[in-house]
Amino acid sequence: MFVAYKQACPEVEATPNFMPMLWARIDAQRKSEEGIWRWANGFASAAAVVVVVLGFLVYQNPKPLPQRAYIEKLTDEISEDHFLDTGYIAKAKPVRWGGDR
Repeated sequence: MFVAYKQACPEVEATPNFMPMLWARIDAQRKSEEGIWRWANGFASAAAVVVVVLGFLVYQNPKPLPQRAYIEKLTDEISEDHFLDTGYIAKAKPVRWGGDR
């Protein structure tokens, strides 16, 4: 098996142009990727600017927090006397944990 491999792939002699040709191939690969990196860096910079601007706008115009909680507003609508009324309790439907079957 090793003999067949050695015959199929002969040894390559290093010529004086080996390193310059190797660096030319490396530079060609780098130049083909350079455009992608420029576009990616530009996109990342633009995204960072958008985030900073939106953060500044949100900071300048904060929405006020509600003064009362949702549950407090619900309890305002139902007084204790009304809740204890038998008619109110009779209208309430019992909760089924299994869902409607």
